[in-house]
Amino acid sequence: MFNKLKLIKAVVYRFYSSIITFIIAYLLTKNLVASISIGIIDSLIKIFSYYAFDEIWAKLTGFNTKPAVIFLTGLSGSGKTTIAKALVEKYKKKGVTPVLLDGDEIRKVIHQTGFDEESRKKHNLNVGYMASLLESQGNVVIVSLISPYIDIRNEIRGMCKKFVEVHVSTDIKVCMERDPKGLYAKAIAGEIKEFTGISAPYYPPENPEVLIDTGVLNMATCTDKIFKAATK
Repeated sequence: MFNKLKLIKAVVYRFYSSIITFIIAYLLTKNLVASISIGIIDSLIKIFSYYAFDEIWAKLTGFNTKPAVIFLTGLSGSGKTTIAKALVEKYKKKGVTPVLLDGDEIRKVIHQTGFDEESRKKHNLNVGYMASLLESQGNVVIVSLISPYIDIRNEIRGMCKKFVEVHVSTDIKVCMERDPKGLYAKAIAGEIKEFTGISAPYYPPENPEVLIDTGVLNMATCTDKIFKAATK
């Protein structure tokens, strides 16, 4: 697929390098017209050869990532954050550094403490909007967010050019067994209100790009499935 950003990058670089070519040619020939001609011809050839080489190199290495939003949704304790971090490392090994947006971490920055339906939806849309902006700037964005509402996830999908919805469908019993922060126990005891899966609903994706269960699949397998879906 033709990539305008790569071509623009090539043009700007060649404009810079053509000045150097012109200076060298003039120093050697002392002929202004010939030096300008050499600089122009050299630039035109290398602009397109640079772009072609970039595409060929991507095919040879088997990796040519494009901007995307990888949206991990699932219950608390399902493994979303752990998978997201593993996915970041997998991308880094390929020479790409994704942006990670974690719902809990963003709440700390925004200081939005409401967990009622309206507040949750607003928070989810805020995160989705940030993800779409980052994607539009050429980034791979990995979102880790409970995001329990189908309509909100679909709205976020509409904001993005390439949206990869990942349902981390780990059974609630497994999530409760993990429960490192004791949140489920507190929710069952009534100490935490509006807790997804206990006192607040979770509506699973109807047709996600990727479906994984960390109670059944190991982390490497989960990460590989997401990576393949996001880079195909």
